[in-house]
Amino acid sequence: MTTALVLGGGASLHDDIAAYTGPIDGVITVNDALTEWSGGVDAAVSLHPQYFEQKGWLANRATKGLAPPKRIFGHTEGERIIGMRGIDVPGLEFTDYRFPGQEKSGSSGLFAAKVALIDLGFDKVVFCGVPMTPTPHFWDDRKEPWKTADGFRGGWLAVSDEYRARMASMSGWTRILLGGPT
Repeated sequence: MTTALVLGGGASLHDDIAAYTGPIDGVITVNDALTEWSGGVDAAVSLHPQYFEQKGWLANRATKGLAPPKRIFGHTEGERIIGMRGIDVPGLEFTDYRFPGQEKSGSSGLFAAKVALIDLGFDKVVFCGVPMTPTPHFWDDRKEPWKTADGFRGGWLAVSDEYRARMASMSGWTRILLGGPT
């Protein structure tokens, strides 16, 4: 059984990583978390693929002397945004952000779980820094709450039991929904 950590932007990211003691067969980073994880990254994922360039996520990782992610994913609808803005993210792949039967987005964190379980074939994911609560992001010095967190919960609830049974979370609302790692 293979387990991927999905590392998100929640303020709990570093505490969640420190508290996790289970197996790690792969790492999927979400958005800014790409610049935080010093180990190998199997995939970097974002609903905002233009930010790999515009926010410098890939460049920041390289500046730190860290290996680039093995793969980079954006959602299929983001392909139009990338093309319109003339953005070049070498190796960027496009895939649907939704699990089968899911209509609404569940945030970049849930998109990363879809990539891990379906596109990359991991058996299980454990979320670190994906609490889906209106708490700040780890990178936000102003400590502003993430006000749209609650709006994404419908996407999480729409994921079939088959896939939710393969997910666990270290903190927040997602831990209540999915349970902690066993």
